[in-house]
Amino acid sequence: MAEIHILGIKYVEQNTQEGLEFKYKPEVPKLKVVGSILIAEEEEEDQGCVFLTQKQLNQVLINKEIDLKLTDDRWYPAKPMSKEQIKKVGLVNIEAEYLGTAGDVRCYEALRIEE
Repeated sequence: MAEIHILGIKYVEQNTQEGLEFKYKPEVPKLKVVGSILIAEEEEEDQGCVFLTQKQLNQVLINKEIDLKLTDDRWYPAKPMSKEQIKKVGLVNIEAEYLGTAGDVRCYEALRIEE
C-alpha cells in the first residue's frame, strides 16, 4: 500500500481496461484519473493513473472549484488547474494499491481517501 497525491489532472474517463482485479468495492464501476501523481514514500512526482469510484473522485475534488468538461467520452479540466487548486488537491491523502505499469505510467487503485 502506498500514499499518493494527485498533483495534476490531464483527463478522467470510465475504466475500460480488462483483467484488473480491484480490491476496493470490485463491483462498483471505476473511473480512471490520468495525470501527475506524487508517491509520498519516494517523494517522486511521476505520470500515473488512479482508478477510483465516483464517490472517491468527488471526495478528492470537493471544494476545489475544479470543473470537468466532457469531450469525446473523457472529462477534461475546463481550464488549467491553478497553483492553489493543485495545492488543495495535492493535500488530499490517497491510500492506494499499486497495480503495475501501463507503458511508462504507474497505475494505482484508490482504497481510501483522507480529506
